[in-house]
Amino acid sequence: MARFPWPVTDEDLVLDNALASVLNTYDARGDEEEAVVRDAAARLIIEAYNQGIRDEAILSRFALKALRAPR
Repeated sequence: MARFPWPVTDEDLVLDNALASVLNTYDARGDEEEAVVRDAAARLIIEAYNQGIRDEAILSRFALKALRAPR
């Protein structure tokens, strides 16, 4: 079973590390919230990646900024 919602590529380590950084930084409370955060962060990371961002620190900051934005 795949761990992350993206295909395996040469860049998958960058995506994995960016997602791990978001999950380590974001203060999710409980398994359910962590699953929601993981899904949202993965989608945000892919969005930024598809826009041409390849730096894992920038990818994780992009996702964290969006997750923390007021709704």
